[in-house]
Amino acid sequence: MLSPFDVFPSMFFAVFIIVLVVVALTVAINFYRIIRRPGQSLSEETAPIVKEREIIREIVKIRCPYCNNLYDEKYDKCPYCGGKRTS
Repeated sequence: MLSPFDVFPSMFFAVFIIVLVVVALTVAINFYRIIRRPGQSLSEETAPIVKEREIIREIVKIRCPYCNNLYDEKYDKCPYCGGKRTS
């Protein structure tokens, strides 16, 4: 009859081989993923994605009743002559 001490070395060797194969497969799969994308570097792969937004603002111009120049509606006085807005 085999004692546990006779079986342990062969069992340890089998588990060691299985772990070694799993690690080798993991490394090979990751290496293949990097090689498969030739134009992309590692820094591009981990770079954050930036989404662009276009902000559209409406600028309303009004005409000064004193000097007849156009200026933005947000001003209380005409920047050209200093006249106050009437409406």
